[in-house]
Amino acid sequence: MRPKALTIAAGLALAAVLSAWWWGSAPWLGSKPLISEVDAGPIGEPSEPGEFAPRDERTANASASAPSSGDSLRDTDVDGALRLDARGQPLPDRELRRLFDYFLARSGEQSPEAIRSALLGYLQSQPPAPELRPDALATVLAWFDAYVALERDCVSIAQRETEPAAAMARVRSLRRERLGQVLADNWYAQEERDYDRADARRKLWADRSLDPATRERRLAELDADLDPQQRELQAQSAQLDVAMQQSREFERNRTDAGTRFAERESLYGREAAQRLAELDQRKARWNDRVRSYAAQRQRVLADVDLSDAQRQQRLSGLMQGFDPNERRRVDALTRNGMLPGQ
Repeated sequence: MRPKALTIAAGLALAAVLSAWWWGSAPWLGSKPLISEVDAGPIGEPSEPGEFAPRDERTANASASAPSSGDSLRDTDVDGALRLDARGQPLPDRELRRLFDYFLARSGEQSPEAIRSALLGYLQSQPPAPELRPDALATVLAWFDAYVALERDCVSIAQRETEPAAAMARVRSLRRERLGQVLADNWYAQEERDYDRADARRKLWADRSLDPATRERRLAELDADLDPQQRELQAQSAQLDVAMQQSREFERNRTDAGTRFAERESLYGREAAQRLAELDQRKARWNDRVRSYAAQRQRVLADVDLSDAQRQQRLSGLMQGFDPNERRRVDALTRNGMLPGQ
């Protein structure tokens, strides 16, 4: 059954903005490609969820302290919160992960050490700081270090593994190995369920042996617990994932632009095929920019006449050609040794 052209086109309109950034990595990671030089190993299990009795429900919504004019967090409110249970121990909930993500938005702009210091300063100055004991603060920082190292390694898995299902299996295992079962479930269970649902939808769309009625029935069964708006979003996501998987196959096979357009048009309609062609062009431009950056970076690193300060200044200058999101990805590629020529 051919997907509705208008439906897939709506999803691909959003993809034209977002997927050029994420192309080649796994959209199911859910969070930004975080990077760190901290090599955090496994951390202890937090207490069981049933033991938590939140004492302080106040959220941390103060403005970020003294951001510079080039700071991507300038004029923003802190997102997420640290909450304590009745024993004064930190709650390992999704709000805490959001707080980590907020400060890690500066990745590529500031060093990992500076980002960690900013988080520490925030934790020591905002509620529930007066009740935050040293051992509880140490626990939060240990979780942060483990989270950053985990996200760095998950990005590497997503960029190196060609099979999405295999990559997701490795990521899930690594999350529980590094964080423990309770913390990994608290932070990632919902997006893992979303991934499983989207993957099941993708397989149904891709299964050419199914007649239209059977496919529609199975899709309805899969989404029975969703409201109509969520079902529509899931349908668009699954169709988009099929289109992107097809595009990755085109890349591997070096399929020419004309063949790509014809195959996409037959499946999704002319408008969607045009948007995907534009996405191919944006990816090609991105790759050209990364290759140019990598070559200039190598020349700076090889220039023995530069002092350390001059070298760092020039490397920082090279990054100014990228916006904050792009800088995070370039930084992740650099730290994982995945720039062209590395």
